[in-house]
Amino acid sequence: MSKIKSKKTEERELDNIWKKKVKDRDNWTCQICYRNMRNTPKSCNAHHILPKLMKRMRWDVKNGITLCPNHHSLGIFSAHQNAIWFFGWMNTNKKEQLNHCIDCLSKHGKTIK
Repeated sequence: MSKIKSKKTEERELDNIWKKKVKDRDNWTCQICYRNMRNTPKSCNAHHILPKLMKRMRWDVKNGITLCPNHHSLGIFSAHQNAIWFFGWMNTNKKEQLNHCIDCLSKHGKTIK
């Protein structure tokens, strides 16, 4: 008899699949400083460009980027500590990926001004 999974358990499993796909795509390397974290996988972070609360984008691999702890949340120049800097960095270095996220927002009536 199979056990029915809770919605939270399913979301956690999908989150883990999404994280692995993002990290594999980026070769387990911080896309800002190019630090490879394959040998230290717990220090490797898959970051949502648009918040995962935006359900339509939550498991879109193009809405993810691999970052080291410093560029994810610890440093002054990190996605969580300095969102304006991160947006500018994305616009300069990952424009196609950022535009994909912005286009998805636009299709659902959301805008970035």
